[in-house]
Amino acid sequence: MNFRINIANRIVFFILFLFAIEFFSAQNNSGTLKIKIHPVFNQTQLILSDHGYINTHGDSVYIDDFKFYLCKLCLKKEGANSFCEVESYHLVDAEDSVTQTIVIKNIPEGTYSNFSFNIGVDSLKNVSGALTGDLDPIKGMYWAWNTGYIAARIIGHSKVCKTLHNEFEFHIGGYLSPYNSLRKNSIKLDDLKIVSSKTTVLELYADVAEWFKTPVTIDVSKTNSVVLPNKQAMIMANNYSDMIKFKKSINP
Repeated sequence: MNFRINIANRIVFFILFLFAIEFFSAQNNSGTLKIKIHPVFNQTQLILSDHGYINTHGDSVYIDDFKFYLCKLCLKKEGANSFCEVESYHLVDAEDSVTQTIVIKNIPEGTYSNFSFNIGVDSLKNVSGALTGDLDPIKGMYWAWNTGYIAARIIGHSKVCKTLHNEFEFHIGGYLSPYNSLRKNSIKLDDLKIVSSKTTVLELYADVAEWFKTPVTIDVSKTNSVVLPNKQAMIMANNYSDMIKFKKSINP
């Protein structure tokens, strides 16, 4: 009887040993990706409040606040499966440089040709109750249980706005059909290489100018307040769905 127990224990130990080898091997054959996000307006550095920019409609606009969620960050090799970050929810704030850098560790080494992501927060997290980290309601990006998170927002001002303080505000959210604000996108990478035990840098633009154009040109004198999930919010979400653009990658 003791002999059988010893054999069983040895088998269990051997299996755990193999799992440990596989785990540490994967760790040793993985690298780190540092994503740097540059808030811009037409690829010109975004300066909040004090600098005017000309939008597609031809109006001078000032951006006072710019925030958005990125989630489900994934890298894909040519013809291979994707690597996706676990619990991938990041609030990017143009006023806070710390939030503009995202670090992802333990990525299998190799050459990646595509980066995919969601702008906004998926429906599961929207109904998961009180959350922490970047999803903490204290961040000011959570409405209520029935409307969920604000996916992205800009607040600004323009002399063409006949509102108090000439302000416009676009708070885009909603997770229930037909007003689901989540937008999925992907960008092609310039052969981004993840190297074992080293850090690769991926630089991206977050271009506020996209909020005002394509497929619908926004005239802020007429559309200057979108603060609920509705048809206008979906138009705005479609506009900014391509605001994340590739700048460059720096391989080790």
